[in-house]
Parts: sequence; C-alpha cells; structure tokens
Amino acid sequence: MTPGSPQRFYDVVLLGTQLGALLTGALLAKRGFRVLLIGQDDLPATYELDGMQLPRQPFTFLAEHSPVTTKIMSELALYQTVRRRAQMNDPALQVSLAKHRFEAPRDEQYFDREIAREFPEVKRPVEDFHEHIGRISKDLDRLVKRDLVWPPETFFERREFSRGASGLPFGRNGNAFDPLSEFPESHAFRTAVDAPVRFASGLDPDQLSKVGAARLYAAWRRSAFHLEGGEAELTDLVLERLRTYSGEIQPRTRADRILTRHGTAVGIRLAGSGETIGCAFVIANCTVAKLRRLVQDAAGFGELFERFGEPQARWFRYTLNAVVDAEGVPEGMKSDVFVVHEQPSAQRMTHVRLYPKDSAGRRLLCVQALLPRRVVEDVSGQLATVRPRLLDSLREVIPFLDQHLLWVDSPHDGRDAEHVPSGQLHPPADPFSRGPTTMRAIFGYPVLGPLGVTAMPIRTPIRRLLVCNDQVVPGLGMEGTFLAAWSAARIVTRSDRRKKWMRRGLWTKVEI
Repeated sequence: MTPGSPQRFYDVVLLGTQLGALLTGALLAKRGFRVLLIGQDDLPATYELDGMQLPRQPFTFLAEHSPVTTKIMSELALYQTVRRRAQMNDPALQVSLAKHRFEAPRDEQYFDREIAREFPEVKRPVEDFHEHIGRISKDLDRLVKRDLVWPPETFFERREFSRGASGLPFGRNGNAFDPLSEFPESHAFRTAVDAPVRFASGLDPDQLSKVGAARLYAAWRRSAFHLEGGEAELTDLVLERLRTYSGEIQPRTRADRILTRHGTAVGIRLAGSGETIGCAFVIANCTVAKLRRLVQDAAGFGELFERFGEPQARWFRYTLNAVVDAEGVPEGMKSDVFVVHEQPSAQRMTHVRLYPKDSAGRRLLCVQALLPRRVVEDVSGQLATVRPRLLDSLREVIPFLDQHLLWVDSPHDGRDAEHVPSGQLHPPADPFSRGPTTMRAIFGYPVLGPLGVTAMPIRTPIRRLLVCNDQVVPGLGMEGTFLAAWSAARIVTRSDRRKKWMRRGLWTKVEI
C-alpha cells in the first residue's frame, strides 16, 4: 500500500501498551529516537470495583535476578526505584499438595529443615537438585548478560549467539539434562516444582524445555518480588520514563493499517481519523496473527508460518478476584501459594496471589487457573463452572472463607461482580472490557528456537516491521519480555549508524 504524505513523522511507532512495548519505547527514546506509542485498545492492568483496583491477573516480579533486567532498568534510571519499591517474597512461594505443604524460604537452614520435614526420603536428591539449578542459572546468566538478539536471525547474530552459548551444558534444544532425573515420575516434589513453573511460563507448559523450566524455578527462588501496585505500578514507572525522554503517548488511539511501500513499513493509519503517520520503524506488541490483519499485503506471513509454524492457543489465563476480611486470612499464608488438587481436572493447579491489607481492612486474593483452549472455545457452558471451582480451591487453603468473603468477580467469564454478604450483583461499568476474549493466551509452537525457549522472530517479512511480544522468548516468562525488548531496541539502534555515533559522542562529552 502506498500512503499519501504523512502529517507527522517519527523514528519509531510502537503499537500496544504492554510491558514489552513500553520497555522498547523507553530505551529508544532514551537513546535519542523520536518515539510514538499508540494504545491500540490494550486493556489496563487493573479495573475498579467498590473503590478497589483489582488486577486482571496475578503479578509477581520474576525478572529482578536477570542481567538483562539490570541493564534495562539501569539505562532507564529505574533500577534503584524498583528495588526500593519492590518487596521480596519470603518464603518465595508455598505449594499446597494433597499430602504435603511445602514452602521455599530464603534462609538456607530454614529451607533445609523444610525439606527434611516434607520430603525426608529424598532430602539428598532435593539438595542436589537445587545445587544443579543454581549452576544452570549462573551459566545462563553469562549468556543473558551478553549483548545478543533473542532469537538470533542474521548470520552475525547467530554467530554471536553461538559463541556466547558455546560450552554451556544445555544442548541446542535445552534438553541435554534433567535436574529432576533422580525423582520418580509421580513424586510429589516434581509437582511442587512444576506448579510455579507452569504459571510463570509464556509457553505451553507441555513444551517447556528443561533449561527453561529450571530458569523459571530459579526465578521464583531468587527473585520473587511484589510491588504494591502490581503490574500497573511497573508499567506506570516505565511510561513515566518514556515521557521523561520526550516520547509521545496516545493511549486512546488505534492504528487500523500498517502502511508499506515496496515491502517496507513506512507508517501507520489511525482508525477513525484516517490520519497517516510516517516512521522509520513500526514495532508491534500484539500476536503475529493480529499483526497480519493490519498489513494489506500479508503474503510474506504465509512464508513465515511455513518456516516457523503458526502459533496455536493452547491455554488461557483465567483470573478470579476474591475480596475478604483481613481476619479471615490464615496467619501462615504468604504472598504466592500454588494449590494442587489430587483429582485430575482442567483446574488441577491454581495460583493464589495474596495482596496486602487495604485501609478498609480488606485483603485481595487473586486466583489464576490455566484453562485448556477446548474448555474456553469448544465446550459450551464450561467457562461458567470455573468460578465455583476456584472458590472451592480457595477453601482448601482458607478454611473459613465463606464467613469472611466480601466480593467475588472475574473479568473473564462474563458474569457480574457479586457482593457476597448481600447477594447483590453489580454489573460492570465497562462491559466491553470483560469477557472470554480478554483472557491472555498461552501458545504452543511447532518450531522452537535456541535452548527451546525462543519461538517467533522479532523481524517480520515486512522490512522495518518488528514484533516485541510474548511470542518471541516465551519460554523464559517475564525475563523473556525483557530480552525481547532489549533485542528489538538493539536492532533499531544498530540500524542508524549516524545517530549511534552522535549519541556516543554526546555521552563522551558529558563524561569528560
């Protein structure tokens, strides 16, 4: 499509307000690029109910340990701010099994006593497992610390990545080892490890490589932090930095077309007004399927799917928010609890995120389940049964839940919020921001990249059209989001040699 004369021009236009796009935009604005961020109808991280801000999904900051997080946050002058506001989970997590109650405290002696109490018959293998996980994580830190593109695509990127990964004991697909090999397949400790890993991954849990699972478990052990404002607080901090570095933000606008000329992205067209905006790069924070619909000539995406396969939604993240009297929460219950039911079902595992007490003496329990795609899309009426099942799951860890329950609501099942003491239903203020379509999908991929943690490439068949989403490095969860953001910013930065030289010269003068 050949656009008319653009009314404005930017170096980079970003589509979407998810964390990956915000990090990329803030980095590029900091480096001197003129950046425009378009909201693209992305939903905010929270919604309001009875004066409370409820999350659309539980949020635990699991990337603090990563060298790429340190690089990005330091460059954006946010590292100390986040460290000051974030509070470390201790214990890092709790797992409630049918016959075990296991938690992972920070103190090693306390942790050893916990293992001896719950898993005395496998105490030595459990200790060996954690030592192995520590070594794996340190090895991977050395790779993540390097200035690489994840996943590598060009000859030089692949060469740099291979050099960084040489000597690492992971194997190309990340399955050259199994740190749980000493445990029987049905052992409870395997389940205690698997539960937090499944919820932290952005990849179909059944596709997780061994190194990916080990890294995600290490993230829970090493860097499980929580922010009082959750995901909304983190995104607000990055948005503030984007504004500070002169980035422009239009949260209520949407692009309905990516403009191309001779196979190169040259701008966008805004929905409603029809205004055209020119740019050197477009970076989209949406799925590849949605991006394909924004490009008029999408023939190249067929070739992309032939090479990598088309991502398929396998699971959906369903969230239930339960507000209770603070007195009803057991004293020993910590910030992140994983409940594993004995009977097999679609909601066999649930993640319960416990939030601090508010000024009215209430506490929020944000419960998440991973629903198979068929439950959401193929089986009529199944979604309506999820809310009562998750309440039953909560009753397993909060014995007197019904006596203290105040509000129950889900932004995903299409039902109204319920004020439990009165039995009254409260319709939402904005019904269009709710329902099954608002659930975040977890995709499976026919082809996975290096270490079994990368999937779709950042570059698309349209030149200068990039993606920075959860489909790039899904196997590393939140750390993968930071890696994708760093990689996209690196590609754009290296494409402009003149600006790169000017910026380097400017910083040299300042340092002198």
